[in-house]
Amino acid sequence: MVNLNRILNKLLIYIAAIAVALIIMFPLYTLFMMSIISRTQLFSKPFNWIPVTASLRNYIEVLKPEHPVPVFQGIVNSFVVSIWAAALSLLLASLAAYALARLRFPYKAHILTSLLSFYMLPAMLFLIPIFIIMKYLNLLDTYLSLVLPYSVWITPFATLILKSFFETIPPSIEEAAWIDGCSKISALRRVIMPLAIPGLVATFIYAFILSWNEFLTPLVMTNRTVMITTALGRYRSTYDIEIGQMSAAGIYSILPVIILTLIFQRYIVKGIVEGAIKG
Repeated sequence: MVNLNRILNKLLIYIAAIAVALIIMFPLYTLFMMSIISRTQLFSKPFNWIPVTASLRNYIEVLKPEHPVPVFQGIVNSFVVSIWAAALSLLLASLAAYALARLRFPYKAHILTSLLSFYMLPAMLFLIPIFIIMKYLNLLDTYLSLVLPYSVWITPFATLILKSFFETIPPSIEEAAWIDGCSKISALRRVIMPLAIPGLVATFIYAFILSWNEFLTPLVMTNRTVMITTALGRYRSTYDIEIGQMSAAGIYSILPVIILTLIFQRYIVKGIVEGAIKG
C-alpha cells in the first residue's frame, strides 16, 4: 500500500508538471506556428494546429538588410547592451555582496533593506531623471544610455542573490588563503570567486535576461539604436500587419534566452538553490 501511494503521488506530480509545461509552451507553439505557415492558413477557419505546409521564408526575410524593420540590427544591439549591462552589474554586485557577507559595519541591516526597497520600486519612476542626465551628458541614443540604467536597476537584486551565495562558502577557506600569504583581494579573486561560479553564472544570466527583455527604457532613451524589443513594435502599420514576419522576429527575440538557459541550466539551478538555502 505504501509503494502504491508513492507511485500515485509521483504520477500526480508528473501529470501536474506536464500540464504546467504544456500551458507554458502553448503560446510559444502558437507563435512558432504563425511564423511558418502561409497567410491563407493563418486566417483559415477552423485554424489548423498542425500545418499543411510550412516554410522558413519569414525567418530569412526578417534578417535581410533591406527589410523595413531592422530585426538583425536589433538583435546585435540587444546582445551588446545586455552583455555589457550584465557584466557591469555582476562586477558591482559581486564586490558589494562580498562586503555584505563578510564584513561587519554599522547599519548593515539598513543597507540590505534599502537594496530590497530600491529593487521593488518601478523603473518608470527613474526614467525621466535618468533621461535628463543622459541628455546633459550627450549620451542619448548610445549604448551607455541603456547599459548604465540597466546596471543601476539590476545591481541591487543581484547583490542580494550573491550575498546569500557567498554566505554558503565557509570563511575557513578564506582564512586558510590568508595564512598562505594571500591578501583579501587576492583571496577573493583566487579562492572565493572560483567557488562562487554557479552563483555568478546564475546572476549573470538573470541580469542578461532582464536587460534583453527591457522595453520601456530603450523606447525612451534611443531612436536610432534599435533594440529587438522595440523593433517588434515597428511591424504595426496603418493598413496591414505582417503577422508571419512579426512572429518570426518574436521567435528570434526569445531564442537567445532559451539557448543560454539550456546551456547553463546546471549552474543556474545550483546557484539559485545554494543561495536560497542560506538566504
